[in-house]
Amino acid sequence: MSRPLKITGDWHDAGQFHDHKNHRIFFRDNKRSAPALLLLHGFPTSSWDWYKIWPLLENDYRLVAPDFLGFGFSSKPYPYPYSIIDQADHVEALLSSLGITACYIIAHDYA
Repeated sequence: MSRPLKITGDWHDAGQFHDHKNHRIFFRDNKRSAPALLLLHGFPTSSWDWYKIWPLLENDYRLVAPDFLGFGFSSKPYPYPYSIIDQADHVEALLSSLGITACYIIAHDYA
């Protein structure tokens, strides 16, 4: 039996950061040469939402799971005019920086 992942250890250590608009966006990317699958977390959680299904999907997809601005390990500016449009801009910039031009999306209950 494998040991459980720890959010502040394993999950964080396997991630990286993307800088956009003077903010750091944490994300996980398994960097596989496969169709991209973008995993978008809900409110008020983080990319950690996907840790249980990550192993089930990682052999078939390039998995990308960011923490939205203000969540998880991403920057938490305050005061800041948080909006869905701004979050989408951060995700689009991340995908562009990774060279991803098309992807499947799994998302849940942000707003």
